[in-house]
Amino acid sequence: MNIRSTAARGKLENLTRKVYAAILLPLTLELWSKQAPQGEYFSGLADVIMAFVWITVLAINVAAWTGRGNSVMLMIHGFTGLLSVLLLPVMTLDTFATSDYDLPWVWWYVGLAALSMALRRGLRVSFLSYLAILLTAWTVVSTFESVGGASLGEALQGSVYVALLTIGFGRLITLMRNWADEVDFAHAGYFSSALERVRIDALEREEQRVSALVHDKVLHAFLCAAVASTPSERLASVSLASEAVDSIAKIQAGSLPIGTTTPSSLFLSLRKAALRLSSRIRVSVYVSGSDPIPMEAAQAITEATLQAIENAERHAKCTDLELKLNSPAASVISVQVVDNGRGFRLDRVPRARLGISGSIVNRMALVGGVAKIKSTPGVGTVVSLRWPN
Repeated sequence: MNIRSTAARGKLENLTRKVYAAILLPLTLELWSKQAPQGEYFSGLADVIMAFVWITVLAINVAAWTGRGNSVMLMIHGFTGLLSVLLLPVMTLDTFATSDYDLPWVWWYVGLAALSMALRRGLRVSFLSYLAILLTAWTVVSTFESVGGASLGEALQGSVYVALLTIGFGRLITLMRNWADEVDFAHAGYFSSALERVRIDALEREEQRVSALVHDKVLHAFLCAAVASTPSERLASVSLASEAVDSIAKIQAGSLPIGTTTPSSLFLSLRKAALRLSSRIRVSVYVSGSDPIPMEAAQAITEATLQAIENAERHAKCTDLELKLNSPAASVISVQVVDNGRGFRLDRVPRARLGISGSIVNRMALVGGVAKIKSTPGVGTVVSLRWPN
């Protein structure tokens, strides 16, 4: 079973992108303050690029808060910076060479574009390749007489400055992501071990139940045989002994279900695991069915239940948390995790949060079950699991 929690990585990504989006707005305003006074020395193409930069920056802010499309917008912002450098000789008028400006406004955009790509890719080969192309293009273009005619030393000095800044930023982002991944990996390991303990516990309980059942049958047969005094009593004891022998033969032949558990065993194990995750959770158990259920289904129910409890503990900020375990009929499992927390809107759950779609809804669907989540902001959340659906 492959279980991977993304809580730490998801929170880190959301936080860094929101902070960067907020900082990018005033930086773009500063970029515009550099571009506007130079407008008379540039063609209308410069205004088109600046307008597109603003659209991209606003889209980055919207995407950062909605959790959708942020990566794409960061890449567009980065490649627009490269495009503006390549088009600089085309959109610069001859009068710029005689102006009082040492650097065209595009220079300030080079750093912003590189920072966006660093946030998107981290310190990877793809980012370093992009950075090398961007700074090489800037170094060459900035030496053209039409855009200021900087010396090669001055051009290289500016490029090195941008390289050190963005590589340092990319390194910091990569270190933070690696740390988050390690936290998630450790949490996933604990979660997997918890599920394995539940599985083993359920199997042991079922083996104990079967052993006790056989033991009772054999003991009952011996007692009946010991006190039998009439032909009918002796015949009854022989029948009981035959049933006991048949039960033992079935177990030895493997005709009894293998890899199964019962609702009562599953619920006892789930209760123990839930109390490990949350000391304040209230657990209610009602069992009327006793038919065996596949261990695969039991594992899916266990994973989905524990994930729902973990989500409530991490995100709901609730004061009341309850786990309701019910088996209303033979081979039917019903589980509810109820909290009175802050709730949420399902359509606004970030894609980085895989706890709902991956470990709850999809996991139950894979084994023929169903998961339903009902949440109201300010009221709370109810996660309902049922197997089979």
